[in-house]
Amino acid sequence: MTNQGHSKKTKTELEAELSELRREVEFLRARASSAMVGISPAFTETLHSLQVHQEELRAQNEELRQAQESVERVSLRYRDLFEYSPAGIFIIDENHAVLDANIAAMGLLGRTKNRVAGKPFLLFVDKGQRGELDNHFLRVRSSGRATTELLLTPDQHPPVPVILESVRLGDGWGGGWRCLTTAIDITERKRMEIALRESEMRLRAIFEQSPLAIQILDAKAVPLMSNRSWLRLWGPGSDKLGPDGRHPVLRRIGAEDLLAIGLSSAGHEIPATHAVPDGEDQDERWVHGYVYPIRASGQAVSELVLVHEDITERKRIELALAERSEMLRRQYENLRVLGEIAALPPSEASQRLPEALGLGRRHLGLFLGMVSRVEGSRFTVEHHSAAMEVGAIADGTVFDLPTTYCALVMDSEDVIAISHMARSPFATHPAYANHGLESYIGVPIRVRGRVYGTLSFSSTTPHPRAFDDGDKEFIRLLARWVGAVMEEDAVRRDLAQSNAELEQFAYVASHDLRQPLRQVSSYVSLLKRRYGDKLGEDAREFISFAHEGAVRMDRLIVDLLEFSRIGRDAKPLGPVPLTEVVRLAMANLGTTITESNGVVKVDGHLPMVKGDAQDLVRLFQNLIGNALKYSRPASPPVVTIAAGSGPMTHLVTVADNGIGIAPDYFDTIFGVFKRLHTPDKYEGTGIGLAICKKVMDRHHGRIWVSSLPGEGSTFHLEFPAAQ
Repeated sequence: MTNQGHSKKTKTELEAELSELRREVEFLRARASSAMVGISPAFTETLHSLQVHQEELRAQNEELRQAQESVERVSLRYRDLFEYSPAGIFIIDENHAVLDANIAAMGLLGRTKNRVAGKPFLLFVDKGQRGELDNHFLRVRSSGRATTELLLTPDQHPPVPVILESVRLGDGWGGGWRCLTTAIDITERKRMEIALRESEMRLRAIFEQSPLAIQILDAKAVPLMSNRSWLRLWGPGSDKLGPDGRHPVLRRIGAEDLLAIGLSSAGHEIPATHAVPDGEDQDERWVHGYVYPIRASGQAVSELVLVHEDITERKRIELALAERSEMLRRQYENLRVLGEIAALPPSEASQRLPEALGLGRRHLGLFLGMVSRVEGSRFTVEHHSAAMEVGAIADGTVFDLPTTYCALVMDSEDVIAISHMARSPFATHPAYANHGLESYIGVPIRVRGRVYGTLSFSSTTPHPRAFDDGDKEFIRLLARWVGAVMEEDAVRRDLAQSNAELEQFAYVASHDLRQPLRQVSSYVSLLKRRYGDKLGEDAREFISFAHEGAVRMDRLIVDLLEFSRIGRDAKPLGPVPLTEVVRLAMANLGTTITESNGVVKVDGHLPMVKGDAQDLVRLFQNLIGNALKYSRPASPPVVTIAAGSGPMTHLVTVADNGIGIAPDYFDTIFGVFKRLHTPDKYEGTGIGLAICKKVMDRHHGRIWVSSLPGEGSTFHLEFPAAQ
C-alpha cells in the first residue's frame, strides 16, 4: 500500500540543505580565521541564524523519522486486518481482475495467492452466475456499492454459496478504478434455509392433511390460515369473520370467550361441545378441541391456534350406547321388580296385588296403581296402592268407564302410555278434566282368556321422560302376572270349596258308614256267641273272617276320619316345643312300647317349631308306632329321635333298627292306602304315612326316608326355622 505526500521537506532534501549549510559554515570559518578581526555584526547574526536553522532541521528530521515509523506500524496493522479477516476480501481492479486477496479469500477459492492474483474474478464464479457478477460490478460502478449472492467454485471442491458485498475505493489506491469485495461463506445459512423450507413444507403438509380442524388467528381474532379439515368441518365461510365482525365458528359453539382465555393463558381445552346447526344446509356437530397461544419474542401473544376434533360420530355412538345402557338398566330394573313381585309369598290376591301395585308404581315413579274390573260401562276399583291416601279412591269405588283413561285401554286392547297428558292428543278427554292425571300407563288384564279389566299406573304430574318400550313391556308382563294371580285365586277358591265339600262328604260318609258296620260287627259277634257251638268248623271260620273284616273296616274308617280332620277347623300355627310333642306321643304309645319291649330315645335337645301341637303329636305317634311295628323278630325295636338346626330350617330324624324299606318304594309309601306288606303279616291301613305327609305339608315342611332292607329306616322331617 502507498502514502500520500505532505507540505514539509523530505529527509533527502533536508540532508542536502544541511550539507550545503555545513560547507558554507566551513568556508566562513576559514575566512574568519584569516580575517577574524574584520567580522561584522551582520555575519555574526547570519551565523546564529544558521545554527538555529540547523537545530530546526534536526528536530524536523527526528519528527519525520517517528512519523515514518508510525506509518509503517499502522500499515502493518491494516495489512494484518486484511490478511487475517474471517471474511474473504478481494481487491478488484478496473478490469475486474484480482489485485490482492486475503487468506480467507484464498481459502474460499482453494487456491494460493499466485494462482489468484491478476486473474479475472469471474473465473472463480459459477458459470451460470457470471452474468450476475457483471451486473454486480456495474452497480458498484454506478452507485458505489452492491450486494449479491453467488456460488464460488473452489479448486477440487463443491461450489460455496457466498454473499459478495463490494464498495468502490478512493483514488489513493492507485491509478484507475478499484473496489473492495468481501465474500462471506453462507453455506451453513443455506443449509439452515433448506432445512427450514423442508420443515415448513412438512409442517404445511401436516397442517393441510391433518384430520384435525386447525385455524390460526391473529391477536384480534381475525383468521389467518385454515386447513382443509377446518373448511370441511365448518364450511367455506368459516375462514373469515362474519358480517357482524364475530368469529362464525366460536359464535356457533358459544365459545367466543376462548379468545380472551387464549390471549391471557398458556392454553385451554375445549370440552365436548354441541354445535347447533345455523341453517338447513348444516348438520349438528360435536367438537372437542384446544386453543393455544403463539407468543412473540417479547412474550406477548401474537397469534392463536384453534384445534377442533370432529367427534360427532363418536359422540353419537356414545349417546347411543348411553341410551342403550339406560334401556338395559331399566330392563334390568323391570326384571328385578318383576322378580320381587313374583317372589311375593303365596297368599290371596287381596294381599299380593296391593303389594305388587306398590312395587310397580314406585318402579315407574308414579303416584297411583290400580287393578280394576270392567263390566259394560261400569269401572270398579278392586285393588289399589297410592303414595298417600286418596279420598276419591278406595277398593270398591265405582266410576263410569267413559270418564276414565281405562276406556282408551279397553278400546285399544293394548298398552296406552301418556307421559304428559296436557301435550297429548288426549288433553280433551273427560278423565283429564275430572281427575287431573297428567301421566298414565295402562294395559288390559285377561283372566281365563277374557278381558277382565285394566292394570294402570298414573300421577297428577307429568312423567320426567316418555314411556319407552321397556315400560310398556313391564306393564304387559305385570298384567299377565296379575291375571295369573287372579286365576290362581279363583282356582284356589274353587279348590277350597271342592276340598271342603269333599272333606265334608268323607267325614259324613265315614261317620255314616260306621253305624251299619257296628251293626254288622255286633250281629256277627252275637251269632258267634249264640250259635258258635252249633255251627261247623267252616261256619265258625267264616264268622271269624267276617268279624275281622268288620274290625279292619272300622279301623280304616277311623283312619280316614283322622286323615280328613287334618287341617279342618285348624288353629293358627304357633310355637310348639317338639320335646313335649314327643313326650305326649310316647305316652299315647306306652302300652305298645311295653308290649314290644321297645326303647325310644331322644338324642339331645329338640327344637321349637311353629306348628299345631295336636297334628305334630299325631305325626310322631305314627312314625314311632311304625318303627315299633315293623321291627325284626329277633331284635327289640330301638327308636332314636335326634335334631339339628341350620339358619333357615330345623331337621329332625326318627331312626329305627327295623326291617327297612327298599329304595324303590321311597316315593310311594307316602300315598293313601300304600302298603308294602299284607295285613296278615303286619297290621295297618296304609294311611299312617299319608297322614304324616299331610301334617308336614300343612307345616310348610317336607318328609323323606332313607333306608336299606334289613338295616332299619330313618325318616327325615324338615321344619322352617321359627321366626
